[in-house]
Amino acid sequence: MVLSGFSRLPLRAVLFADGVLARLEGKTAQGVLRHSVVLDPVAVIDRLHPPGTTESVVPGTAVPVVPSLERALRFRPEALVVAMTESDHVAYADGRPRHAPRQPGDLPAFWWEQIAAAVRNGLHVISCLHLQLRHTELAERVAGGQQLIDVRRPHGILPKYSGRLRRTRAKLVHVAGSDCVVGKRTVALQLHREAVARGIDAGYVGTGQTCLLAGCTEGAIVDRAPVFQAAGLVEHLVLRADPRHDLLIIKGQASVLHPAFGGLATAILQGSRPDAVVFVHDPRRRFRYHWEHLPLGDVRSEIHVVEELGGAPVAAVASRGRENVRSLRHLGLPVVDVLDGDGTAELLDALRPMVIV
Repeated sequence: MVLSGFSRLPLRAVLFADGVLARLEGKTAQGVLRHSVVLDPVAVIDRLHPPGTTESVVPGTAVPVVPSLERALRFRPEALVVAMTESDHVAYADGRPRHAPRQPGDLPAFWWEQIAAAVRNGLHVISCLHLQLRHTELAERVAGGQQLIDVRRPHGILPKYSGRLRRTRAKLVHVAGSDCVVGKRTVALQLHREAVARGIDAGYVGTGQTCLLAGCTEGAIVDRAPVFQAAGLVEHLVLRADPRHDLLIIKGQASVLHPAFGGLATAILQGSRPDAVVFVHDPRRRFRYHWEHLPLGDVRSEIHVVEELGGAPVAAVASRGRENVRSLRHLGLPVVDVLDGDGTAELLDALRPMVIV
């Protein structure tokens, strides 16, 4: 796994989420704060966030939010985690923050300064950037014992999909959704946590950067695989995890109907060959995340497409907020908010007939 080179985990980490901690673009930092078992966040860097802690963004956490690495060093971190990509960049315009994505490798000066300061102060750097830091001059400044880790690197094994091999032990739940950033990862990790708490031998197959930084049984950055090998990579990860667990949970990316990412979403869905699917949807969203000219598809139609492509039933729907949950009852499926009360327990109960022997 991405942090397998460390002899001791979790690492005390500063999360770099400049300008995005409380925004949708801050999903990686939020996911690490809420779910990571391999990173122990001791501070978050975000110059735009009000002084205080992460409690207002991720309830139940109280990690200090600071404006720079210099202010975070007093918390004795071991690593700086760049918990965002160039496309998550936020800038001020007319006194308001706005999404201002940058091209891979086009880093603001402040980002470079903070990463260089981490190297200078002896911290490991764990980067989610598209830019591969190990191919920059920073790699020459790393001292003995320091590690410079690019999370978004291609997986070492990229097989073609076979479809011949079958799981011998684990049942599998796939978490799909109607768009990017609707809560698929939160649902998947909450479900995994609930299953483990109930004594179920459950594993997690990660498909993106946040999953790898949260800690998973097997994982890869699937969008770094060539399109004709993405399903094969997922099949490979699932089959490696299968002998170790009774239940596996995997999260899809984006949506199978997304014009830009539908191929990736379909590859993960079909490569995993699920026994049941959880569908995540925000009924308030009318247009695709950062594609405001592209309307979302009809939720009933997409659920049907997911079932056809995945060959498994959608057993439940997840959303965020009680009003959203109520508005989706018409689908005739269990609808839950996994961050509200017993929502995760209700979700696992809905899945039990299909995946728990």
